[in-house]
Amino acid sequence: MKIHFPICIYLLFLSFFSLAQNDTSKPYRVGLVLSGGGAKGYAHVGVLKVLEEAGIRIDYIGGASMGAIVGGLYASGYSATELDSILKTTDMGALLEDKIPRDVTPVFEKFNGEKYAFTASFKDGQLGLPLAYSDGQLVYDLLSRLTAKTAFTTDFSQLPIPFFCTGTDVSTGESVILDHGNLALAMRASGSFPGLMAPVEINYRLLADGGIVNNFPAKEVKDRGMDLVIGVNVEEGLHSRTELNSLAKIFTQIGSFQMYKNSEEQLQYCEVLLCPDVTGIGLTDFELADTLVNRGERSARELWDVLTDIAKRQKESLPPPRRPQNQPLNPWKFDTVFVAKCPGANSQTILRNFPGELPGLLTEEDFYTGITNLYGSGAYQFIDYQFIKTDDGRYGLNIRPIPRPGFDRRFRAGLHFDNEYRSSVLLNATFQNLLVPNSIASLDVVLGDRFRYNFYYYLNRGTKVDFGVNSRLNFNNVRFRLPAPILLPNGSSIDKLVFNFLDFSNEVYLNLLASNNHAFGLRAEVKYYKFSTDQVQGSVADNAPFFDEKGLYLTATTFFKKDTRDRRYFPRSGTLTSLFGRVTFPAAVFSTNESSLGKFSYNLDLNFLAVKELSARAVLGASAMVGGLLGEEASPYRYYIGGNNLNLINNFKPFIGLNLGELAATRLAFGNLYWQRRFFKNQYLTLSGNGAYLKNAFEAGKRGIYSFGVGYGINTMLGPIELTYGQSNEGGSVYFNLGYWF
Repeated sequence: MKIHFPICIYLLFLSFFSLAQNDTSKPYRVGLVLSGGGAKGYAHVGVLKVLEEAGIRIDYIGGASMGAIVGGLYASGYSATELDSILKTTDMGALLEDKIPRDVTPVFEKFNGEKYAFTASFKDGQLGLPLAYSDGQLVYDLLSRLTAKTAFTTDFSQLPIPFFCTGTDVSTGESVILDHGNLALAMRASGSFPGLMAPVEINYRLLADGGIVNNFPAKEVKDRGMDLVIGVNVEEGLHSRTELNSLAKIFTQIGSFQMYKNSEEQLQYCEVLLCPDVTGIGLTDFELADTLVNRGERSARELWDVLTDIAKRQKESLPPPRRPQNQPLNPWKFDTVFVAKCPGANSQTILRNFPGELPGLLTEEDFYTGITNLYGSGAYQFIDYQFIKTDDGRYGLNIRPIPRPGFDRRFRAGLHFDNEYRSSVLLNATFQNLLVPNSIASLDVVLGDRFRYNFYYYLNRGTKVDFGVNSRLNFNNVRFRLPAPILLPNGSSIDKLVFNFLDFSNEVYLNLLASNNHAFGLRAEVKYYKFSTDQVQGSVADNAPFFDEKGLYLTATTFFKKDTRDRRYFPRSGTLTSLFGRVTFPAAVFSTNESSLGKFSYNLDLNFLAVKELSARAVLGASAMVGGLLGEEASPYRYYIGGNNLNLINNFKPFIGLNLGELAATRLAFGNLYWQRRFFKNQYLTLSGNGAYLKNAFEAGKRGIYSFGVGYGINTMLGPIELTYGQSNEGGSVYFNLGYWF
């Protein structure tokens, strides 16, 4: 069904007839109906601007889908100009992607996650699939913020402009009128375009886009006592045979027959119909906001004389009773808080996500921070919340987190290749609430040239002190530069050897203080460590240090880690800080360094990285590190520098221009400065300079090393793909890595 110009002329004739019959002894009531149409609904704002300019008072609004969102915001008290600003400054594409700022990513996921390219979840043996491209949480939160001043108004007829919108019951196919309850949730439900945004539950009914059945509720507006109804229709109509040239268009066409049929029947209830030109504009072309608003204005100005005549008739009649404007409450004082029962999380765990105490006073900003924290955990597909005001003036809050199906049984995978670990495949199984509630169990197994595993069991008890255990195994071959060349009997010498490195650690830890960005706590560890080579044997090995180091070590650690970067790879802003203080006791040593047996060693290690945005495409980053190993030397915590690996353990540190672990020291100071420029959407050029001073207990003096690097990287769904060249005063190296580091 296409809206043609002759139909508009016919409806204009009806409008003149209606105006001529106006009774000035009572209010002349004008209703407005706004159709759905995705991004095309932005044209409604342009129409509203002209209606305001003409002096028309809107007495009732009905809408569907995007018409419900624009109409609901207008009904809550925004002017057309304010709506224009909101739409043009809102990145709807980012909202639909449910992109949560990294600073609300749980600290456990931030330090142990962000390395998986693929995720699958299972519920009752079935693969858990999303209900739509977007959960719609961020859209709901934005609408809730925008309507905060009417948060406790549950009867939409009591809004500054009475309002209703339509939804579609997914179970029955019925059209549902939403005129009571939570205004933001009603708009969110009406805008739930199938496949784009997931449906929501309201009053035990699962509701999707109101436009599926009733995209143009003109009769419903007319029946609310309106003398005249102005309709704004942004439906483009059915495609012709020649236009059906893609699968998407065919599916859209098949699902639109009933909608267009119902809309055509609704036209008879409009006295004035406006049809902005939306030809060639898609449902998700939100970046065309300026164009759509201008087209909406243009369509309304073509009927300027009719609109001013309507405004004149309204002024000549009695005005309707004036509605009080709602005043925002900030802070909110919630006298009661109810958290719906949620598998795997108690109310204390849920409320811990809010910065303030609940029940109690909570600013609007703190409330939405808490909702973002909850959704950012990934455990919930939607956070429903309702504001309540009782007859005695008390305020309440209901929170209903809806668990993400299969989130408690996830299987994840990643791929990686680099110079040192070579080809690697990461397989992960993560289980929520295994053995006890509020727990996370996660097992990483890395298959490939270097087998590794990492197991975490973390208990979040809903208090400030959390508990965890961790077991990991790492091994690799390290081409290590010897502190001094080894003279062989034949007169030649060796300055580099390939060492077999193995680290098997088991630890328990307490997070004494944790947030989404930082963790502070204590850790106790039992470590088996081996660093040896098979390349040198006999008397030569007996006279050389560090050829056969293996032992069992007990370590107590205090740690502080904080990460405020906006993203882990190619960050544009933020800092990364880590501080470790260790006391190590060698319980059993079988090596060339047996003299350290039973003697304590101490290690303090501080790392800092800061990234500053210089422009929309360029950033400047700087990092510094200082650390030392005091007392008897504990082999696991000797410093090794070299390579570009971002997933190093113990005191291995990256330094381009050297191979992984090529130089060793007991004390290290390190600095790095880099400039990074983004090209296209996700490609990056990096120039860097590095400097380090190393000191060994068995050497006199310090050793200085510096390097310069250039790299080019691409950020992909598999992780970063990077090619880097580093040139140091000790030589040069080329590095290539593909995929997330793990």
